[in-house]
Amino acid sequence: MSLLNNLKTDNTIAGESDNLGGFAVLDSNIYLLTIEKAFVQASAGGAVGLHLHTATDDGRSFRTTLWMTSSTAKGGTPYYVDKNGDKKYLPGFLQANAIAQLITGKEIGELDTEVKVVSLWSSDAGAEVPTKVEMLMDLLNKQFYGGIMKQVVNKNVKAADGSYVPSGETREENELDKVFSAETKLTVAETKAKAEGPNFYDQWAKKNAGKTKDRTGGAKSTGGKPIAAGNASAGAKPAAKSLFGE
Repeated sequence: MSLLNNLKTDNTIAGESDNLGGFAVLDSNIYLLTIEKAFVQASAGGAVGLHLHTATDDGRSFRTTLWMTSSTAKGGTPYYVDKNGDKKYLPGFLQANAIAQLITGKEIGELDTEVKVVSLWSSDAGAEVPTKVEMLMDLLNKQFYGGIMKQVVNKNVKAADGSYVPSGETREENELDKVFSAETKLTVAETKAKAEGPNFYDQWAKKNAGKTKDRTGGAKSTGGKPIAAGNASAGAKPAAKSLFGE
């Protein structure tokens, strides 16, 4: 009997698929993203983030964390107060809220979560370990268009005082810049305004597709010696009422 007799295919089992997979940095463009995981988790400092694990339509991976609140020390709010005394929503909150609204018609704060166990990287263990998270079940396997930017940023190192400062070396990464509906390609603002077409979708692509953003601030190599930390500005945003209700 041939050793190949047990290797006949079965139509109930998925066969080979064509995808590139992996975590290669994506070129700046608009991608249709399918949400594989969407869970809420707090940082060590108490900032609450929406962690998204998504895949493009050709199987490439895009992961990001949208920080929806500031740290506990800064109030733990989804907004900050600018120099004029005005409240401004954090960018991460606005994007997370946009994804929730465009997919479910509800705000991010109105969605229910379920405790699930997922494998997440642990710096203490030096490996992925089973971790309990609050999963947003309403977002799983749903889609949205994401305007993703490719950018060059500084590699940071830990300084003597415990802060992180530029090392003089750089790396490429992706950042979610804009969110569009998978069905209409409209933004939240266009949906609210009952726009007739996805004007901003085309404008975003024309301005950003194929370009790389330099976020290094002109940092120079120092032969491995950390560069002194500069001032950093943070953006924030508050919770909003549904844009899709009456």
